[in-house]
Amino acid sequence: MPHAIAIFNLTVNDRDAEDFEIFDLVDELEKAEGKGVNFYSWMNVPPTATASQISRAYRKLSLQLHPDKNVNDAHAKERFARLGKIAAILRNPTTRERYNFFYKNGVPRWRGTGYYYARFRPGLGTVLVFLVLLTAVMQLIAKRINYHQEKKRILNFIQDARAAMAYKVPKGHGAPTLGRSYIDVGHRTLQCEVKSDTYLIVYPDGDEDPVHLNIEWVQKPTVTDVYLIQWPLAIVRKVLGIKPKEFKVEESEEEDVDEKDETTEPEGETQSKKKKKKKTEAVNVTGTKVGGRRRAVKK
Repeated sequence: MPHAIAIFNLTVNDRDAEDFEIFDLVDELEKAEGKGVNFYSWMNVPPTATASQISRAYRKLSLQLHPDKNVNDAHAKERFARLGKIAAILRNPTTRERYNFFYKNGVPRWRGTGYYYARFRPGLGTVLVFLVLLTAVMQLIAKRINYHQEKKRILNFIQDARAAMAYKVPKGHGAPTLGRSYIDVGHRTLQCEVKSDTYLIVYPDGDEDPVHLNIEWVQKPTVTDVYLIQWPLAIVRKVLGIKPKEFKVEESEEEDVDEKDETTEPEGETQSKKKKKKKTEAVNVTGTKVGGRRRAVKK
């Protein structure tokens, strides 16, 4: 059985090689002699011509197309060599049968991957360039997918935090949309604060810095974010000693400020009052993930 399969594969491969040669000659002949010219019409013989008729036609045409008689024709050698190949195909019963099939039914437009690979076989450099470009495109696609997933993740956190606030509200009271709440991250329940429809601050346990998640800060990947461009830029920055920018995010917090009222009241007593005022402070969040992006704040 394996022997029969090997013979079948060999026969198919030989047949493919014969067909590929016929395809090439058909294309070359029409390109050189004109559209619609076929093997028989070029040799001036009918499709029913015998082998002896084809041989006589070949000898006659070879005398006309010989390069020595066409010294001023730059394509004389090509035409003469093409004539020899066509005559050999028509003299051989097997290859002539294959040509007659395509002569009657037409040459297929799609000639198989083997044909195109054999004719346009890329070199090692072309293959490497293709692989580099392909991996860069795949990386960009992966980054775009992560971009949309990151925005969706932040939006889900905000929705969960608002749902937790609504759960705690007594009946008859409107559920708040902004303020302190909590979210479940894995096996941990973390405090958070909903700042807007797109902005959430998560307060981890311990002394860790708060994590700022903002949909608007998620950076949409572009072509310049792929490794094909980032690696050369990183090398240039390292050579020139350029440090990456430090990103900061603005955070507003309330501080209790004790102020003594210097105004003396009628009773002569001095009262202390706590007044709240908002103070804007630039909080350094370098190294902290901020919705996939960190926003720079001008000092």
